[in-house]
Amino acid sequence: MANQRTTWRGRALTTVGAVCTLALLTTAPANAAEGWKAKWDKVVAAAEKEGRLDVSGPSGRLWTKALKEFSKDYPKIKIKITPFSSRNFWPRVLKEREVGQHLWDLRVGGGDTQVYKLIKENGIADARAMMILPEVTNEANWHGGFDHMFLDNAKKYAPGFGAYETPILWYNTNLVKKGEIKDFKELLDPKWKGKLAMANPRGGSTASSMALIYKVLGPKFITELFEKQKPTIVKNRRQLMDWFLAGKYPLVMGLPNSSIVRYRKKGVKVPLGKVGGINTWSQGVAGLQILNPRPHPNATIVFVNWIMTKRVQAKIMPAVRINTRRKDLPVYDPARALDWKNYKSYISGQTESFTASMLKAKKLIRKLAK
Repeated sequence: MANQRTTWRGRALTTVGAVCTLALLTTAPANAAEGWKAKWDKVVAAAEKEGRLDVSGPSGRLWTKALKEFSKDYPKIKIKITPFSSRNFWPRVLKEREVGQHLWDLRVGGGDTQVYKLIKENGIADARAMMILPEVTNEANWHGGFDHMFLDNAKKYAPGFGAYETPILWYNTNLVKKGEIKDFKELLDPKWKGKLAMANPRGGSTASSMALIYKVLGPKFITELFEKQKPTIVKNRRQLMDWFLAGKYPLVMGLPNSSIVRYRKKGVKVPLGKVGGINTWSQGVAGLQILNPRPHPNATIVFVNWIMTKRVQAKIMPAVRINTRRKDLPVYDPARALDWKNYKSYISGQTESFTASMLKAKKLIRKLAK
């Protein structure tokens, strides 16, 4: 019976792979305005025959609710959203692929070093080739253009539809005076010993921050930070926010955007002060990674275009409080808006170019963060 299931799965993937190849071939010249409607209608019809889409989504009810809107627009395509953190999803995918299982169509989430490993192994599909709708393919609609939108070096596998400023270090404005700490390098001042808390630096946004610190300030700075300043590592991010708000730790790293959004929605004033020194940006979890192969290739193409339209971005991004890249929509969180006139001065630890620094930083962190 197991062999029959494996055989069936292999045949099914071969079939959908052929359909996917056809879909991609018919959408290859998608940047041309002429003929896009016929291509789009063909893909939608094929997607409705597939009738399903399996998506790994970000953790949190806001995202799950927002992404389920897809089935309202395309009722013939049933979407299943399974929330995962990036650090849990990609190891699972790698294990599944080892036994020939290809269960997921795509992930909505941030970049990860394992994504770039899969790109090299042909395990991530070309998302740029899937863009069909003129309002999506028009680079003039997107801050920074397509090249800045993609985190991978080839600029076609890992797009992001959100972007916001992500200071590596925040301070509690109720406890720390403005100007008392202006630059990240001042964090090594003895007066801050024992006053810093951070989300687990072994993964997630804090790991990305460590990669940036490693690249800009070097391993010696990270070593001194852990050995001299004795930061408190908090695995529960809700606890991190609670302690920050309570004033137990006036300095914090890795404060999740979702927590800030949640508390602000409750009417809680979050006393955030930015510490400069390293200009950073992030797409957060507002990114796409398309698995290759995948069970529903045409439904995936429909989703990729759907989520990047003005109408859908106008619904999703205010709900999750992430600034969209679309130029034709307002800034939803002015406090974290990028200066798009100078966006090239910003760096991101999520990009493939930071993979080497990420791996080196993670190796160092494993020694220091015991």
